[in-house]
Amino acid sequence: MPKKPVPRPEDEEPHLKKLREELGMSQEDLARELGVSSQTISRWELGKNVPTFTVKQMKALEKLLASIGRSIGDLPDNL
Repeated sequence: MPKKPVPRPEDEEPHLKKLREELGMSQEDLARELGVSSQTISRWELGKNVPTFTVKQMKALEKLLASIGRSIGDLPDNL
């Protein structure tokens, strides 16, 4: 059963979008690195879908985070 999105206040920018911008990446760039479509990134950022990651995607995300001096542990639980 798919996870339901968690509603967020209208004025709160999504954590994933903030992270993507901190990485200096477009939705297309991040999608390519994680092996998903740019539409998937958009849906995650808009809160339409809850991100779920494979181990391969987690490793890619970990590598991206390391490039800006951060780690998976620094991410909020509601990415």
